[in-house]
Amino acid sequence: MIKKIVATLTAFMIFLSASNGVLAKNKIEVDEPFDPIETEDVQQPPEPVDTESQPYEPFEFEPPPAEEVEGLEFLVYHQDGVMAFAIIADHEKYQMRPVLARGQVPGRATVSQMNAPDAIATINASYFGTNGTLYGNTKIDGVTAGTTYYIRSAMGIRADGTTIFARQVYRGVLQFNGEEVVVDGVDCERNLNTVVVYNSWYGMTTATNNFGVEIIVQDGVVTHVIRDAGNNFIPPNGFIISAHGAAAEKFETLQVGDAVTFDEDYINIEHGDDFNEAIHVIGAGPTLVKEGEIYVTADAEQFPPDIRVGRAPRSAVGVTQYGDYIFAVVDGRQAHSKGCTLTEWARILKNTFGAVEAINLDGGGSSELVFKGSIINSPSDGKERPVGDALTILRKP
Repeated sequence: MIKKIVATLTAFMIFLSASNGVLAKNKIEVDEPFDPIETEDVQQPPEPVDTESQPYEPFEFEPPPAEEVEGLEFLVYHQDGVMAFAIIADHEKYQMRPVLARGQVPGRATVSQMNAPDAIATINASYFGTNGTLYGNTKIDGVTAGTTYYIRSAMGIRADGTTIFARQVYRGVLQFNGEEVVVDGVDCERNLNTVVVYNSWYGMTTATNNFGVEIIVQDGVVTHVIRDAGNNFIPPNGFIISAHGAAAEKFETLQVGDAVTFDEDYINIEHGDDFNEAIHVIGAGPTLVKEGEIYVTADAEQFPPDIRVGRAPRSAVGVTQYGDYIFAVVDGRQAHSKGCTLTEWARILKNTFGAVEAINLDGGGSSELVFKGSIINSPSDGKERPVGDALTILRKP
């Protein structure tokens, strides 16, 4: 079971020097064969390290009182020019939940800004657009806050704190007057000839242009049909159907007073646990560790080369064999740490941090881990990058 947190990072550094740079329950097996699912990332030449930028300076870490850290573990990995950090929290004592930047989509904020005063730890989460729109299937408190067109890895959190890790796809269907219309997304930008549903996670208005139709639904009933006038207010007890171009023609018969249902399905394509049981979902990817084995799915999930190939700073979320939560980051593009390929990252998560399930989160300059109000790692931008959302660990009530 998880032990108490180590006193200071300075003490960690002294210990690391005396133990060949690894603080962990298991050392990395350097002769372990590479995962056959993904080999191309380790064949690439490493990115040059810019020794002129961001020299690493150990921070002064003041541990909280012992009674406040029961069920927590703080681990550091430092070997072969790679430095990574992990927080492990007992799932029986702590809970995990997503946090939106500024409390809505779109929007961006730093991980520190999303770290609540009573939070134990907070880590960056989903991929996102420049305005903070989330590029991943996301659900918070049972309400969808973002979707993606791709089959991507996600983590689901049930009401009892247990988790689901798998590749999944989202499908939303509007039903009215005997018709069915599949939506193109939720709480995202409305493009040409598409149907998007906006709910209260999107803020006050839809921020759409004046082309198309917007249908306001409250308590399952159409209250307004607004044509050629966008940017309408989103009801807190309902949603707006926003359709552009040819897609708007699908709603020509819909009138005030008509009943509308919106059925959503988070489909586990691995035919495992039902993601619809989860009250929270965070979509990112690829999968890194599956059922205790390294299992990198970057090719299957069609990730671009900037994520799939080469060394980079990276973030991950996972669980141990006991179901305890793991938040982990690896620094990169800096003198003190060159970063990891996805396969190397999976190897550290499994062998050093004890993950039996883990998915990759957004990385690069977004990678950041806050613990007890302090930034644990060294973000590669040289400062905190505003991101779209985060995951946080809180003490259970």
